[in-house]
Amino acid sequence: MTRKDALDAILAGLVADVVDYRALRELLDAQFEAALHHDSARIADVGERITALASRMHARRAERVGLATRLVGRPAETPDPVFALMAGPARARAESSWRELERHVSECKALNERNCRLLMEQHEIMRRVLDSEVGTYAPA
Repeated sequence: MTRKDALDAILAGLVADVVDYRALRELLDAQFEAALHHDSARIADVGERITALASRMHARRAERVGLATRLVGRPAETPDPVFALMAGPARARAESSWRELERHVSECKALNERNCRLLMEQHEIMRRVLDSEVGTYAPA
């Protein structure tokens, strides 16, 4: 793989991740709605779709890190050394995609935490109802 091919692959991966993070946001919103309505089948379906999407994004990230390491000659803390190897429009697009990706990652992390809190609260309520409140569902 040439240097140009590696830089092109990095840029393509960034753009693909931005698209997938938009889809992830929609899935996280769908997961939240399903949890609010106690729709366990929908929660499971959305969870599987989130897992598949996360796997694809993780694979692209691993590829991007490997390509960046080969290009720069060492693991980089930030993408800046890779961006420095790009010229003109490609560099501007990569930097813009990276900033957008960072925004989406932060937003999806917050949505995931929101969903986790809701599911944990629901679990705790059910645990209390079924375990702690003896007699709640006892015959009258």
